[in-house]
Amino acid sequence: MNAEIPTVAELIDLERYPLDQPNSPRLREVIAEAHATLDDQGVCLLPGFIRADAIATLVNEARSLAPLGFRQDYSDMAYGHLRHCQDDYPADHPVRRTNPFHVAIVPGVDVPADGHLRTIYHWDPLTDFVASLIREPVLYRAADPLLDCNISVLGPGDTHGWHYDGNLFSVTLMLQPAEEAGLFEFSPNISTPDDENFDAVARLYDGDREGLITLPLEPGTLNIFKGRYSLHHVTPVKGNRQRLLVIFSYDKQPDMMFPTATQLKYTGKTA
Repeated sequence: MNAEIPTVAELIDLERYPLDQPNSPRLREVIAEAHATLDDQGVCLLPGFIRADAIATLVNEARSLAPLGFRQDYSDMAYGHLRHCQDDYPADHPVRRTNPFHVAIVPGVDVPADGHLRTIYHWDPLTDFVASLIREPVLYRAADPLLDCNISVLGPGDTHGWHYDGNLFSVTLMLQPAEEAGLFEFSPNISTPDDENFDAVARLYDGDREGLITLPLEPGTLNIFKGRYSLHHVTPVKGNRQRLLVIFSYDKQPDMMFPTATQLKYTGKTA
């Protein structure tokens, strides 16, 4: 990496999002608005989180690392938490239906420690800010060197199939949308802890778009998303421009490591 790494103030728009002033009226306003949208739809978009004049710097770093991505091409069910009992359902049931996944993930170990992306990820006020957004007293950055700070790379034809997240929330930073499509779509709270709502999921799989939301992820947007009960996917990318998205991982407990199987699935390596 270039030795002249921009400071956080040169990367994050601290006037619009004054994370360095946790008691400021402006930041309290941002957090209150985020709580409202998270409570309503399970998602919070913070457009312009990255300064407009810094986006190209981050895109260049991500683009240079994209060839290091671990390629994944497979089909999978959305219901990972029901995998152990999937044979109990008929062949055409939503639990048994699969979706294509074509994506590359740059392992965290390949994202330079002195780079621009980690300058943002390792900034403590960002960790504290994310904790405030999801109403946790404290959060910790993941200790997993493979799955702490990753880059999702989707090229032409790539897609991230319909799925639920295993974790309660995710934090992503959009750097470069696709030239066409590559859209993040989700059905807010289509299921609940008490009701999988299989009929609604079956209709969605069959093309029913009622209640479906498409997020306008513009370059520089930070996104906090609760995907455990909101079925979501990324539509197939069109055009030649890569879709570049950074994934920041946090946990309620310090020193969190992902299971070995998860490390292998997404990075092809174990820590």
